[in-house]
Amino acid sequence: GRGGGGGGGGAAGTKRQRDLADDELGERYDGFGGGDGFADASKLRNDKFEAYYQHQGVVPRDEWASMMDAFRTPLPLTFRVNMSGKFRESTRNTLEKTLFPGIRAHTTRPPRALRWYPDALAWQVDVPKDALKKSDDFRALHRFLVQANETGAITRQEAVSMIPPLLLDVKPSHRVLDMCAAPGSKTFQLLEMLHHKASGETGAEAPAGVVVANDASLQRANLLTHQTKRSNSPALIVTNHQAQKFPFLIEAGKGGDERIPILFDRVLADVPCSGDGTLRKSPDLWKKWTPGSGVDLHGLQLEIATHAVRLLKVGGRLVYSTCSLNPLEDEAVVAALLRRGKGSLKLVDVSEKLPGLKRRPGMRTWHVGDVFGWHETPNGDGRRQRNVCETMWPPSGKAASEMRLDRCVRILPHLDDTGGFFIVAIDKVAELPAEMQAAAAARDDDDDD
Repeated sequence: GRGGGGGGGGAAGTKRQRDLADDELGERYDGFGGGDGFADASKLRNDKFEAYYQHQGVVPRDEWASMMDAFRTPLPLTFRVNMSGKFRESTRNTLEKTLFPGIRAHTTRPPRALRWYPDALAWQVDVPKDALKKSDDFRALHRFLVQANETGAITRQEAVSMIPPLLLDVKPSHRVLDMCAAPGSKTFQLLEMLHHKASGETGAEAPAGVVVANDASLQRANLLTHQTKRSNSPALIVTNHQAQKFPFLIEAGKGGDERIPILFDRVLADVPCSGDGTLRKSPDLWKKWTPGSGVDLHGLQLEIATHAVRLLKVGGRLVYSTCSLNPLEDEAVVAALLRRGKGSLKLVDVSEKLPGLKRRPGMRTWHVGDVFGWHETPNGDGRRQRNVCETMWPPSGKAASEMRLDRCVRILPHLDDTGGFFIVAIDKVAELPAEMQAAAAARDDDDDD
């Protein structure tokens, strides 16, 4: 997920607008010397943030201090070696045999492969403050990573951002839609998977499938094009649409009169979000966060997720993700989507996937609050933000147990030295209810007018 209103577009309410440099591939935070914003501990707190999430119960009480301590330290450097690149093994050898030995000699926390990433191709490096000024070894690593990133041999990317594409289970023949794709690190990862599996399974260099990478912002779509051109892939299409209004692609039938919608095998919806899971790389969020952030974005997130499953084939998979801890942006969106789907959507049990990844299950219950306080019911008395809506409340009774919201994945910063993240894999097991499709058709007709 990305903080602010970048990839989806058109949300009501006040929200932080993303700067292009905020993203995984932005230059503002690349894991080297990123600790300046953490020097003044008094600025790394927000009483409303602490009160809100303690009330939500996002972690057990005995873990609260550990989570907050983690949020107040900068992220380590993380990057991936391109799994399908022709320089894969030479890049790995340069890192392991030339660059890392010098760094290991000068640190108590040596570079280490992320244990859950396939083939040990993703790495984490703890970079001490002022390392680029004081260490020839770290300067050499920095130069190498900048050059390798430009050629596409590696991608600098936050560790938690690598998870959603892995849970999509992409095949070489798949049509894949990345709905909110900028700046492109996940798109690049999807292309790697498409090419890697194609060459491994068929011996062909080019896959039969395609990745459509979309973003609502023209400026961010340009950034996306710049970042993904390193892949030199013929299987990439970049588009510029609001995610919740992404058009249905149509192909003519054999007779020429029939109009057949082109649906996707896989959809990734890494939606715009409040971004409070990114405090370790965006410490300016401490002073900007408010309890209304999740309320402002819930409606947009639900509309993007709803449209994502419209664009998905029966038998296909959606992965929905955010970089927010807020259940109003996470489990509440998923629960509302399942209610709309009326049995056509099923959460996937991914607990055995990515062994070694430290995670927590999704929340089954939560509270609804905004800048005016907590609200017990959707239609209760008292002042509230105008975009507080019924879909924010948790399910109850039999519906709550049948949804299996525990199959959602929560990544917390103190579990494995990462940022905060939310991911869920959703399979489309049957056609959607007519009213879900009808809503899209009516909106398309309005757009045509």
